[in-house]
Amino acid sequence: MLFFFALLICSGPSSYDNEEKTTFRYVLEHQPMSRRGYIVNARTEKREVFVPKTDVPSPETYQMDLNKIPETKRAFRPFNSSCDRFPTVFKSTTIPGPGSYESDVKQNRQVHMLHSFGGRTKLIPAVKTKCMPLNKDKCVICLTQPIGDYYQYRNEVLCADCFNFNWQWQEKFKRTYLQAFQKVRDCSHMHQHAGTAARIQLVDDRIMKKLQRKEAYLSLYWP
Repeated sequence: MLFFFALLICSGPSSYDNEEKTTFRYVLEHQPMSRRGYIVNARTEKREVFVPKTDVPSPETYQMDLNKIPETKRAFRPFNSSCDRFPTVFKSTTIPGPGSYESDVKQNRQVHMLHSFGGRTKLIPAVKTKCMPLNKDKCVICLTQPIGDYYQYRNEVLCADCFNFNWQWQEKFKRTYLQAFQKVRDCSHMHQHAGTAARIQLVDDRIMKKLQRKEAYLSLYWP
C-alpha cells in the first residue's frame, strides 16, 4: 500500500525540465576543469561564458513586402526571342540533287606506310625527292630540263607536259608503260648544295614531315 502511495506522489516523465541541463551552454558552464591541465601547455582557466544576443532582427525583417507589385523590365521582343517562329525550309534548288554526287568513288583511302615488326612506321612520300648537287635530267621527248615535278622510270625522264600528253593520246608510250613511271623532284626546295656534295638544310625536318604527310593525303584525291 505504501509503495503505490509513493508512486502517486512522484512526478511523471513529462514533469522534468530536461532542456535546461542538456543544452550545450549548460555543459560548458558546469563541466569540471582541471587547474593543472591534462597535457603540456593545456588550458587551465575556466571556459568563457557565452552571453546570448537579443538585439538581433527577427526573421520577418528580411522578408520582402508581398503587398507591393515588383518592378519588371519590358522585354525587347515578345517572349524574349527574336527568332522566326517557323524556320525557313531550304528550297530544292539550293541543295544538289542525288545525281550530282559521284557514287563510284573509291572509299576508305589511306596513306601508304612502310611497316616493320617491332619498328616504327615510315611514310611513303607521294613524290620521290632526288638529292643531287646539280639536276642534269632531261626529257626524252622534248629534250628540255623539266621544271618542277617530273616523271622517271629507270633512265627515262619525262616532263609533266609530255607525260600528260602521252597519257591522253599514247603517241610515243602506251598507257600501260607510263604506269611504271614515278613522280620525282630535285632537292632544291630543301637543300642548297652550291655545286658540291655537301648540303645546307633550308627547311626544318618537322616542317618537311608535315608537308609530306599533307601531300601524301592530298595525292589520294588529286594524283
